[in-house]
Amino acid sequence: MIHSDRQWLVADRYLLTDLIGRGGMGAVWRATDQLLQRTVAVKELPLAGDGEGPRRALREARAVARVSHPNVIDIYDLVGSGDRLWIVMELVDGPSLSSQLEAVGPLAPSRAAGIGLQLLDALGAVHAVGALHRDVKPGNVLLRGDGSVVLADFGIAALADGESQTGTGELMGSLDFIAPERLHGRPAGPPSDLFSLGVTLCVLVSGHSPFARPTPAAVLHAVAYEEPHIPDCAGPLAAVIEGLLHKDPAERLSTAEAASLLRSTSVGSEAGTLKHTLRAPTLPPPPRRRRLRWAATSLAALLLVGGGGVTAFMMSRPPAQHADPAVTGSVRPAQPDEVLQAPGDRSRYWVFSKNQYVPIEVSAGTRTDKRLTEPRPLSSWSSLSGFSRVDAVMQTPDDPNRFWVFSEDQYIRIEIADGKHTVKQLTEPRPLSSWSSLSGFSRIDAVMQTPDNRNHYWVFSEDQYIRIEIADGKHTDRQLTEPRPLSSWSSLSGFSRIDAVMQTPDDPNRFWVFSGDQYIRIEIADGKHTDKRIIGPRPLRDWKDSFPRGEGRL
Repeated sequence: MIHSDRQWLVADRYLLTDLIGRGGMGAVWRATDQLLQRTVAVKELPLAGDGEGPRRALREARAVARVSHPNVIDIYDLVGSGDRLWIVMELVDGPSLSSQLEAVGPLAPSRAAGIGLQLLDALGAVHAVGALHRDVKPGNVLLRGDGSVVLADFGIAALADGESQTGTGELMGSLDFIAPERLHGRPAGPPSDLFSLGVTLCVLVSGHSPFARPTPAAVLHAVAYEEPHIPDCAGPLAAVIEGLLHKDPAERLSTAEAASLLRSTSVGSEAGTLKHTLRAPTLPPPPRRRRLRWAATSLAALLLVGGGGVTAFMMSRPPAQHADPAVTGSVRPAQPDEVLQAPGDRSRYWVFSKNQYVPIEVSAGTRTDKRLTEPRPLSSWSSLSGFSRVDAVMQTPDDPNRFWVFSEDQYIRIEIADGKHTVKQLTEPRPLSSWSSLSGFSRIDAVMQTPDNRNHYWVFSEDQYIRIEIADGKHTDRQLTEPRPLSSWSSLSGFSRIDAVMQTPDDPNRFWVFSGDQYIRIEIADGKHTDKRIIGPRPLRDWKDSFPRGEGRL
């Protein structure tokens, strides 16, 4: 290697001119191939003392060289010079998707779907030659000038011939994008790349990972055990993202299934944002059930990313149990508007969703649940006549059989005589404005009784909440706090509104909290909001037996 103050000549052929970027695997330079008179990219890899550098470079070159595909970066040459190895490849003169997101913000679902189709096509070609990418993420996807994308940076690719991509016990990759099976030290195959693609699609439309957490250890736990948070802005992409992010690789969408869903989203809507015609993916032999001899990655690898405590933490936690989803495609479970605990039985609840309700039973405070009846029309509950939906229910402090029921900007008071729905309406509908401590709230979304005081309640409306006191079971009441933003309640972070709250039968300090089609479980330690989140968020569909199902909200 010959170098001047500003330029290096590698292998008497490649003149390096500008540093393009630098990452964990090495630096990438813009260079001129002086023999063929073309501009190329040259990746610089320092040689490790144990010889791993040359082996890694050779594996990367082999992985990419096996693939000839318009959405996979082309590799031209591999040369050794001085104390470095250099991979010579196609120069994509455009930003990465991560840089594009920083510059212009999240993408429309239709554009993200088009990009997803190209990446599926690229991964299909990679998998067909027995290789894995193992680090699919926006930072490793480059944009060409014509709008198409290129999958790049195979620095941690693994081959099906049994060569391991890292040293013993080493876990390589970006935390949010690593498939759960790799964290558990299980064999990784093509579904692992598809999981990373699912995370990538979520990031493209929202700007955030579905497993974003404040610490590396929390991220790893979320990937391994928690359900992804798929925001509303995913729109029609929600189904494919969810399908790609199953913890069990055998349950993930196949390449063909994902492609079908992505095509239905990308075709006909905002297709002009991608300046080329999307091709249907070239599918390899179905990889979903194939069990190749991938080298297993040890859980001890977590020492590299989170310290020994993370390893012990991950190994000590059993995997979460997930029910088989009963809904597919765009059909989603109903979203509860309110949950009412039966007065005579702490294990029984009525769940209201728009103009219907179902009674359910929850055993021992877990999610071992059963639906007691099919959905019934709200009009069959005589004391609720005139209400087309129930938004919130609030038990009176003086009588466990009496409740205030809120609907839009009105409320009534009812009595439930026997824990069933032998009920009577005690008052006519009244305007919410007549309840002085709720002034300023045009509607009530949920009410949550404090664990320490039966006369105190938190009342939620849109993205705010207040605390109120009811003195005598009527509405001789006072407002204890001014309206506060929901974001100030730490265990509710990530929820922009609360739709319903459900106290668990086993512990008066624990609650399920519902928002949209997700729920969490929280604990309130002292009746204030010294609180902690116990699980979640999780999709409502994994509470499989309890709720009516349909298109959107019932």
